[in-house]
Amino acid sequence: MISLLIADDEYIVIESIKFIIDKYVDDVQIVGCARSGREVIELALDLKPDVIFMDIRMPGINGIDAIRKIKSTNNDTKFVIITAYEYFEYAKEAVNLGVFEYLLKPINKEKVIKVLDKLNKNISLKREAIQREIILNEKINKILPVLEGQFIYSHLFNSDSIRDLQFYEEIFSMNLKRGYVIMAIIEDFTNLTKEENIKKSLQKQKFFDIFSLELKSITKCLVGPPLLDRIVAYIPCKESEDSYGARNLSIEIATKIAERINRNIDIDYKVGVGRIYSIDNFSKSYNEAYMATSVSNGEIIIHFEDIALTIDKEDIYPLKEEKKLIQKIMTGDVNGALEVFEEIFLWISMNYKEDIDSLKSSLLELLIGLQRAVPYEIVKKNFSDQKFLIDFLKINDIGNIKISYTNHLKKIIENVKKTREKELSGLIAKAIKYIEDNYNKNISLNDVAKEINMSYHYFSKFFKDSIGKNFVDYLTELRIEKSKELLKDFDISIKEISYEIGYSDPNYFSKIFKKVTGMSPTDYRIKLTSQEVI
Repeated sequence: MISLLIADDEYIVIESIKFIIDKYVDDVQIVGCARSGREVIELALDLKPDVIFMDIRMPGINGIDAIRKIKSTNNDTKFVIITAYEYFEYAKEAVNLGVFEYLLKPINKEKVIKVLDKLNKNISLKREAIQREIILNEKINKILPVLEGQFIYSHLFNSDSIRDLQFYEEIFSMNLKRGYVIMAIIEDFTNLTKEENIKKSLQKQKFFDIFSLELKSITKCLVGPPLLDRIVAYIPCKESEDSYGARNLSIEIATKIAERINRNIDIDYKVGVGRIYSIDNFSKSYNEAYMATSVSNGEIIIHFEDIALTIDKEDIYPLKEEKKLIQKIMTGDVNGALEVFEEIFLWISMNYKEDIDSLKSSLLELLIGLQRAVPYEIVKKNFSDQKFLIDFLKINDIGNIKISYTNHLKKIIENVKKTREKELSGLIAKAIKYIEDNYNKNISLNDVAKEINMSYHYFSKFFKDSIGKNFVDYLTELRIEKSKELLKDFDISIKEISYEIGYSDPNYFSKIFKKVTGMSPTDYRIKLTSQEVI
């Protein structure tokens, strides 16, 4: 059924067309009639008919101008021009407007029937095409998440590169050759009642839904289906994209997602971000994102490089059962690490019972896994300590094996703790030196963070925790102290001092100086002359 609007200032013409349609034409519904150009425009906007029979000569707005106006808001409407023979040449102007057909006055019954039949077929074919496109889009939308999961998990569990990468790039309309992984992991919840467990499971699903929808609304990406406690996403990057800039951007993306999640769900989770790699090294970025969630040390969002710092470690992948132990080791939590080890040791001893050699072999494999996970080359020597290994292999009593291994873990954890504290101390010293050397320039927190290879998000908190004040306050106080020294030299103007310490606006410098010291630079100099300020 197609809808038809008739526009003609002659009553007899409208009635003739209505009569022909009612008597001889099926599948056409007349939805309205208009007697002027203004009226047909108003009805067309309201009714949105499939077809308009338009008289070319009407009072006020003529048919040609009415067609232009209607097509500007509804380009799908088809037009059939009604015109007297003497105006036919004038009607040819409508060719450029894409008019479907012409009807000459007086109206011919056979011509009307033929035109409407042609229109019906044309519109039906278009509707069928639209319907097929809708069905195809529905099928594509159903299969795309499956293909996303296939792409992500085939790269995760299959070390071989996918041979048909071009197929996926065409399907997703993305360049997938280079990118990084963002992973969200929900904290384990145990010892819950049945009702609490159901509630948490619903929250878990809502968490995964929000993570996926929010991430896709922010950037082009592929998101795999939830896998147990986690959801994994791959974000493609351009070849020219700067890794440091992408690192900060990735944390901004994760922060936006976290804000949305926190507004809607009360659930404990961590978000880890891996480094950028070629797609063949997808698993490396995945492992780094996983490591970031394991050793985040209280942070909800963490980039791998903010925990690996200056160590360029290629292969860090703790086995599943090592996750909690690695976290405790990396945070220097001795008691927590020993509690986790108790569970691992219980599992190993229960599985191997009297097979002491297999038990020791499993513990050494665990040690190797831990060694791979620690991003400190110096500490790694503790893992492979020759004396410990020789003594350990000689022990044949389960109780003594446990004691020896536990003592070795304690030693490793203490060394990790000292090494990390030393490294962080070195980094803050490097940051302060950079500020001292560049305070008189237009430096920002991002400049300092980049100097020590930290994301500015992580560095901001790190700096404040280490120094006790934020970066801006520290830089301001340093500049004011430097200005005090310069103010002692009366040959240097306040304007020159302002430029010397990094302020391009002397008025702004004076305002900051007064805010910090309680007096203007000029007043400070006056007090210097009277020996009131030393």
